[in-house]
Amino acid sequence: MSVSMPVLKRICSEGKKYDDVVLLNINHDMRNTYCFSAELQHKFGKVIQIGASYTSSSESDRKAFEGGIYYYAVRNRDKTFSLQRSEVPLRIRVQYFVDTMDMLITVAIVKDVLPEIKKGKKLFIIEDGGYHSQTMDNLEEIYPELSGNIIGSVEQTTSGTKILSSRMSYHYPSISIARSEIKMCLESVFIGQKIVEELSSFISYTNHFLNYSQVLIIGYGIFGRAVAKKLDGYQCNISVCDTDEVIRNVAEKEGYAAFYRITPDVFRDHQILIGMTGNKSFGIKELEHYLESDADNILLCSGSSKDIEYKDILNLIQDPKDSSFEFSLEETGPFYEKYTVSDGKNQKCFYLIACGMPVNFCREGSISLTDRMIDLLFAELTLCAGAIIESGEMKNGLYLLGDSDAPVQLDEWKLMKDWFDINQLQGKESDLKQLLCIHPCKDYLRKATFRKLAVETLI
Repeated sequence: MSVSMPVLKRICSEGKKYDDVVLLNINHDMRNTYCFSAELQHKFGKVIQIGASYTSSSESDRKAFEGGIYYYAVRNRDKTFSLQRSEVPLRIRVQYFVDTMDMLITVAIVKDVLPEIKKGKKLFIIEDGGYHSQTMDNLEEIYPELSGNIIGSVEQTTSGTKILSSRMSYHYPSISIARSEIKMCLESVFIGQKIVEELSSFISYTNHFLNYSQVLIIGYGIFGRAVAKKLDGYQCNISVCDTDEVIRNVAEKEGYAAFYRITPDVFRDHQILIGMTGNKSFGIKELEHYLESDADNILLCSGSSKDIEYKDILNLIQDPKDSSFEFSLEETGPFYEKYTVSDGKNQKCFYLIACGMPVNFCREGSISLTDRMIDLLFAELTLCAGAIIESGEMKNGLYLLGDSDAPVQLDEWKLMKDWFDINQLQGKESDLKQLLCIHPCKDYLRKATFRKLAVETLI
């Protein structure tokens, strides 16, 4: 299938080429990201890709970046990961996904980036997921030649930006597009649709279904709301849990029951819980409340960008010692595992869909966003990278694209208009802002999600 990324292609072919910059593209292990890296070669001196292995790409997918250097991990039957550099096994096996990313980045820096830095080149990082920050901080202590030779980074996701915001100090400028107009107003429409489509398919294997079901959406932000709007078409009985009163009020105005936190009375039998917070949304307390409830059977699903929504539950299942819970695996099937859980007094069952991974990424060969949609996001990441490199004097810190105080401003609505025109798309409304189902709290969410990210506190 041919690749269609005309906006990215135009941006990578125009303007200055950064021959003295090594670009580390930490992104999904998918065909379109290898195409992204291939295009970035027209803009940067050297491009190295690290694939986050929610799923494993095929060799034909990776050929889109033929001749380039790329790292990825193959998921083994025992759920460990085997690391590869291009098509050569590294003879490194790692147990956990996050540790896999740490090891892939470490090997890439030592084997491919440091030799280029010794030749006088600089490093720039484009990322989806916030994986690099802790690894890079550790590596700078071990390899002091890294310090001062990292120009900056650009992050795509909300969860990744939260990770970046936890840094104690900033050695280079970082821009996040997680709350850009393009992501909040346009990408969310497609992501919400994909999550619902995959979820509908996966839970059918458990003899459950989305139509007419009880659904609890944990987190009614940009993407949580997008999922709710898609689920409306399935005639679901939707409720929302969000800790933010302003957001809960919006959910209620839009017709959904809204809760501050998960308590025993929230649960219903055969209820589908969808974690959309980009954080730990269902942990030990929530599990305790479930065991106290009148429900006996729920399904846990994630629409977040990592396996983080149910992380504490996953950890307990893998290592239950010193825990008051006992877990028993009762059944496995395509894209689900069924467990019973007991605290000694009550026993319930739950289905863990897609091993707690984001449902829009985990199916082999699944395309979360088509090439034509992700084209716009890749273009925006590339434009932000160029802005940092060409500024030459941007202060160290974390900045949010779309925020009025950010040193980089793009005309995103023009980019979106160009994208609609190039792809010959149109809707019922000619005005883009009327056409897109924009979250009523879009601007509030941009500030509230990152209220701790005031630029002056991060520099």
